[in-house]
Amino acid sequence: MVARRDEPKAQLLRPMRFGGERRHALALEAAANAEAPASLLRAQESGAVLAYGFADAPEAGRVFETLGFESLGPAPLLVRPLRLSATALGSMLPQAARGLLARVPLVAPFGRARRTGFREIAVKEPRISRLWDRFSVDIGVAVERTASFFDRRVFERLDEGYRVFIFEDGDRYAIRAMCIFKVKSEPAGLTGYVMELLHDRSVTGLRAASHLLGLALREMMDAGAEAALAWSLPHSGSYPLFARHAFMSPGGGGRGRLGASEVHVGVRALDPAVDDVVTLRERWYLSYLDLESL
Repeated sequence: MVARRDEPKAQLLRPMRFGGERRHALALEAAANAEAPASLLRAQESGAVLAYGFADAPEAGRVFETLGFESLGPAPLLVRPLRLSATALGSMLPQAARGLLARVPLVAPFGRARRTGFREIAVKEPRISRLWDRFSVDIGVAVERTASFFDRRVFERLDEGYRVFIFEDGDRYAIRAMCIFKVKSEPAGLTGYVMELLHDRSVTGLRAASHLLGLALREMMDAGAEAALAWSLPHSGSYPLFARHAFMSPGGGGRGRLGASEVHVGVRALDPAVDDVVTLRERWYLSYLDLESL
C-alpha cells in the first residue's frame, strides 16, 4: 500500500483520541516501507504514543511482526450491491448475461427527493469539528476528525472525486449529519466508497444520516457503480445505519469479485499507558478516510 508521495513526512503524525485524551500517533499506511523502523523511532522521540498501519492480507503478518505491531484483524469492510451483477447470483451466470445484469438496479427508485436541510458542499466547513465532537462521545481510539482533517483529507482533494452531503438544522444552523463518498474505477469496474458517515446522537441526526446515505447510494448507482463499500465496526454509531441500508460483510469471495483486497490493521503502543486501549478492536473507530491512499 502506498502513501501519497507529495505528503510531507511530518504530517504522518496524526492527532488522535485515546479514551477522551488527545495525543499524537504515527500513521504508517505504507507499513512495508523500508523507512518505517526509522519513522517509529522519530515518532516516539516526538512524543507520539501510538503507531498504527494497514497492510494487505498476504503480507500483513510479516510486516506487523517486523515492526512489532499487534494485529487487530481485518478492516471492517461492508458491501452494498447496487446492481444485480455485484451479487452472488450475478457471479454464477454466464458472462454474456452479466452485461445485462449490470443495468439491473438494486436501489429503490423512490427516495430521491432532498429534504429541507440537505446541502452539498465543496468548500472547507469549520462546523464539522462540532459534529465530530458530538458523534465521538463514546469512541475510545480514533484519528481526530476536525475541520482541518477534512480540509486536508477531502476538500483539498476534491479533484479525486469526493462529494460531501450535509444535513443542517434550520433553527440553530448546526450540521446534524454528513456523508462523504466517491466513485472510483477498479479492475472489477466502477465501485462506490462511503468514505465517512457522521451524525449527532439525536433522533434528528440519525434520520438525517440515513437520508444522506440513501441519497449517496443513488448517486453512486447513477454514476455506474456496481457496489458500494464502507468501513464500519459493529460498535460504531453509524453501523446500524449501514445495516439499515443493506450493507453487510462480504462472503463467498465477495471481496475478490469487487476488487476489494482484505486490508489488516496493526497497532503498536509507543507509550505503555495506552496499550490497554489501543490493542482492543472494540475501542476503535475506523472509516475509509483512515486509508489515505484510496
